[in-house]
Amino acid sequence: MTVRNLRITQTYHDLARGMAGLLGWRNTSWCCFGTWASRTAGRFIRGEAVPRGVLVMEAIAERVPARLRALTPAALVLIVRQVAQHVAHGNLIVFQDLGPLYARMLDAFTGSTDLDHAAAQCTATLRPGPVTAGGDDLLADAVRAYRDAISATDPDARAELILLANLRIGLHEQIRLQEPITHALLSMPSYRFAPAPLRNALATTWKNLATAQLMDIRLPSVDFETTRRLTAQQLGANVGRGLQYAFPPNLAQLQNQELKALLYDLDRSPNTVLGSAADDWSDLSDRMNFIADLFRAWQQTPRLFLPPFTPTQTQTIRAGQLPHGGPPL
Repeated sequence: MTVRNLRITQTYHDLARGMAGLLGWRNTSWCCFGTWASRTAGRFIRGEAVPRGVLVMEAIAERVPARLRALTPAALVLIVRQVAQHVAHGNLIVFQDLGPLYARMLDAFTGSTDLDHAAAQCTATLRPGPVTAGGDDLLADAVRAYRDAISATDPDARAELILLANLRIGLHEQIRLQEPITHALLSMPSYRFAPAPLRNALATTWKNLATAQLMDIRLPSVDFETTRRLTAQQLGANVGRGLQYAFPPNLAQLQNQELKALLYDLDRSPNTVLGSAADDWSDLSDRMNFIADLFRAWQQTPRLFLPPFTPTQTQTIRAGQLPHGGPPL
């Protein structure tokens, strides 16, 4: 499970660089975000988030009457490890959907003189219909947006088309992840002997505390190449720590009508990162409200293209082995 996550993370990075060969290096495709989200997920899968998870669970336990408390340290660790199982399952679900699709795009679009035909090749095996019915309409629309971005010559138009494609991919994967995310955030003691109102209140408290204190996405810091330091963007905090204006110039004033329609449907506070913080990560609208601003604010951040692992770690991971020693993963 751990090695699989590392290989998924590395593959996303490889795909991200391949997509940059088609789209240019100014804008990041969804694969860049996928790289760092998968790398962050690896912390849960490897159990590195256990200490923080225990603190959150202990905070929940304090709200339970003494006669109902049964949270031993071992039980708390078990709960966080159950979360890890759901995170690993979600990591695999997304990769199985998107890894092959991006690989097909690289094969079809690279060197193609007929982008419409190439796009048709990419979407030929996708299932029609909405995600909730097992369909891939959002993925097909994302492929067409990437197609248009490849041929776009205006920098603003290209940036907007890439954001449109990224958001469609993001919405598809978040709908697909609804079940594992819900299960992960409900991996807590049931307090089955407690009255129903107390059980419901505890579940809500757990989801809110987990979103605010346990969950984040770790992105490369400005000096990542030399220090390997990551910046933790809390999911329960505004993107960019609440900067009122955080969008790159090419995405500041949007013109693409399809993008505006989708973005304004997802983003509760359009054109500002204020209000982007999630309260309950198990709520799809909360997730997409955050993700919309994250994608838009970070789309033109070159360090997202940096390798997630050291050269030695990368070589070991490509060989299907778990790296030992060196900087933490």
